[in-house]
Amino acid sequence: MVPEEEIPGIIEESRLTRTVKEGTRRLKGAFGNIFRVEALLLLFAIAMTLVAFGESFYGGFIANFLSESGIPREGIGVFFTAFFAASALIAIPAGYISDRIGRKIIVVFLFALAAVVFSYSLADTKAELLLLRAVHGAVTAFIFPVARAYVMDKTTEENRGQTMGTFILFTSLAGMMAPTFGGILRDQTGSFNPLFYTAAIFPVMTAIFLLIAVRDLGKGFAVQKMGLPTRELVGNRIFAVILVMFAMLFFASGILTPIMPIFAIEELEMSYTQLGFLSVPMGILYAISQFVAGTLSDRYGRKTLLVYPLIIYVVGIVVAGFSVNYLMFYGAYMLVGIGAAPYATVAYSIIGDVVKQEQRGVASGTVTTLSGTGYIFGPLLGSAIGGIVGLRIPFFLCGLMVVATIVMLFFALPKEKREVSK
Repeated sequence: MVPEEEIPGIIEESRLTRTVKEGTRRLKGAFGNIFRVEALLLLFAIAMTLVAFGESFYGGFIANFLSESGIPREGIGVFFTAFFAASALIAIPAGYISDRIGRKIIVVFLFALAAVVFSYSLADTKAELLLLRAVHGAVTAFIFPVARAYVMDKTTEENRGQTMGTFILFTSLAGMMAPTFGGILRDQTGSFNPLFYTAAIFPVMTAIFLLIAVRDLGKGFAVQKMGLPTRELVGNRIFAVILVMFAMLFFASGILTPIMPIFAIEELEMSYTQLGFLSVPMGILYAISQFVAGTLSDRYGRKTLLVYPLIIYVVGIVVAGFSVNYLMFYGAYMLVGIGAAPYATVAYSIIGDVVKQEQRGVASGTVTTLSGTGYIFGPLLGSAIGGIVGLRIPFFLCGLMVVATIVMLFFALPKEKREVSK
């Protein structure tokens, strides 16, 4: 028998052992959950990383390409407007169609994307370039919004933020590396055509990968009449606030879209390689920030991880506007990468939380439409101001719009009653 005086020590040791084991179990679970994504979603993320790589290979230099094609600085915004107007117009029908027949529709439009990208090398006139930009925008509306809807389909509220963060982490890595190679190729060849030839390969690779490795892209939900998302979706207060947020932030971003690469090349005298390499350190911070924000939002609430990082975004944009050399510009965009990344991951997680599964394609398309609305007017304003007043002013105007978005979210988005998981 155990002496009576030793019993308390044994009990205490037993409690300590249980505590250590429980702590170890939770620690392993925490680290395991960080990278726990279904194999199907992992394959899908890899596939979409390929198409994201192709789009990023040349995407950051489109404004420079248009400038070299004879488009005046103040007129470049029209070509961005054509892209995003077409995307906004098509996004909701694209989402509806994907809800009805399944997300496999992505495959068809990946081949269409390859044809459009290759056609940039053949365009000779402004009219042809404008038409290509519009068709390009319409095609992408059937790819990226539908891809996000697929991720929403395959996740639950408990892991949606983490999984969405993982998905965007993969695609962000592509956006991080591709512009560097694109910039090097542009500097070495002195032409944009090799960029388009190379980029056109990746959508084809993605389509083949999806057909072989993923295959299960869903068969669609019950057929019903398509309607504009005015009642069930926009009537949802949280979803409506998120829509307004996307419109405001994309308007702000759109102001800089036609200006930033021209500012870097002409004002700061950066090479295309330097401009492309900017995406590497920025992309690393952007990807990590998205993943961390998505994971933390599952535990600590979406609103906190949606609002406060935008303050860092504002600081980065303002510093970029004051930049006098590429190092200062690099530092500013590191802040932009940290601050701008979380809102997309967290916002789409919120949409997944509050929207029914059979409506997520339409919801994702609606976001693209409202975002496209911001991009319709943003580039027009940015290129006009940049061409008439100066290339620095659009940076400050962008920062002002983000500040307005922060204020709107802080007061319009309801508080959450989310308990930290144990």
